[in-house]
Amino acid sequence: MKSVIQRNLKSLIEEGREAELAEMLAGLHPADVAEILNPLDMEDTVKVISLLDIEHASDVLVEMSEAARDQVAAEMPLEKLTELVAEMDSDDAADIVAELPDEEAHKVLAAIERKDAEGVRRLMMYDEETAGGLMQVELISAREDEVVSSVVDKLRQAGDDVGVIYYIFVVDQAGVLRGQVTIRQLLLAWPDQIMKEMMSAPALIVRVDEDQEAVAQNFQKYDVQTAPVVDGHGRLLGRITFDDIMDVVHEETDQDFYRMAGSSEEEVYSSGSAKIATLRMPWLAFNLVGGFITSAILSYFNVSFSNIIMLTPFVPMIMGLSGAVGSQSSTITVRGLAIGRIAEGKVWSNVVREIRISVIIAVTLGVVIALGTGGLHSAGTSGASGAAARLGLAVGASIVAAIVVSTVLGSVIPLLFKAMKIDPALASGPVVTSANDVASLFIYMSVGTFILTM
Repeated sequence: MKSVIQRNLKSLIEEGREAELAEMLAGLHPADVAEILNPLDMEDTVKVISLLDIEHASDVLVEMSEAARDQVAAEMPLEKLTELVAEMDSDDAADIVAELPDEEAHKVLAAIERKDAEGVRRLMMYDEETAGGLMQVELISAREDEVVSSVVDKLRQAGDDVGVIYYIFVVDQAGVLRGQVTIRQLLLAWPDQIMKEMMSAPALIVRVDEDQEAVAQNFQKYDVQTAPVVDGHGRLLGRITFDDIMDVVHEETDQDFYRMAGSSEEEVYSSGSAKIATLRMPWLAFNLVGGFITSAILSYFNVSFSNIIMLTPFVPMIMGLSGAVGSQSSTITVRGLAIGRIAEGKVWSNVVREIRISVIIAVTLGVVIALGTGGLHSAGTSGASGAAARLGLAVGASIVAAIVVSTVLGSVIPLLFKAMKIDPALASGPVVTSANDVASLFIYMSVGTFILTM
């Protein structure tokens, strides 16, 4: 069914068969509908979402990628968007409203229920990449002295407003989290049993200002389905569920890929060539600066040293090898930071490890290149074995130095970005590439001319 709809989607819209299209989409899961809408331009996407009933349309909008969702919200009539936001959980609603212009955001919040609007406003106070921006405020909590029958009544009254419930969070009179009780425990307990007697400590408690990547790592570490979020005084503020964490993992992975390419997810959903060019230009300009620097290095050595012509044919090989090794190191470092394998206090041990690996690679390649370069040169210029040996030594020694330095750059630059609170994934793209090109070329020319002029 999904593939049939995808093939005929555009024609159904163009022919005005809206009722047929809406009927076909109504029986599909929201995630499938979001996938079906991917090939459409934004105008048609908004039109199709508007054909669905409010609850289904709201779920579809939540299932879309962040960039696509923001664009749909920007294009959709405000009245319709307000209806969709009113159906969402607080965390999803906050994500959409936060991206709207202030005036439109105010109108949307004014139109939904006061309690829901207050929850959204509270979530919008937190950075979107922290636990506070990730959590939802819909949950079931109980006081320590409450009895089971009272809590069960709360569950009945909440209905579908809270979504899937894994735990009842237990708090004291001041709202400080004290423990949690599973739904199974609650259903098997006697009606007059108090919550304090049943509660246990949560495997994971998340601080409201904790970075979302760290939260995702801890969810994996402790294998939990949901976790309470608390403030600096331990007061219960909300909860994070496993589906929220899956969104974080997907989002962070996508961001890393786009940033490593010096691009943005916005390109996928933008049809404007000028806008896409604007998104790509900053990083290409960074590479352009690196190109000017490498050109200046070549010009300097060409003017200063007469035998530079002997080194020039090997420039692409030197830059290619050192660039590849540097990219490998930066990718491993970025991934290690992302999954928590490179923790605080162990960052330099990772650098040392990468240097050891690079030395083995560099010496092996250096020897092969030195022998190969010397052999080819002596074969082409009979009787010049001394010059051939010196050229082989120059190229071989240069590649050893260039690879080791490129490895250091590839390992250290992501760590510096992390220390400066900048996404280390940016270091795996144009930054490391340009830095490696400049460093490897300068090293190659410096070492090579030194050996050849000895």
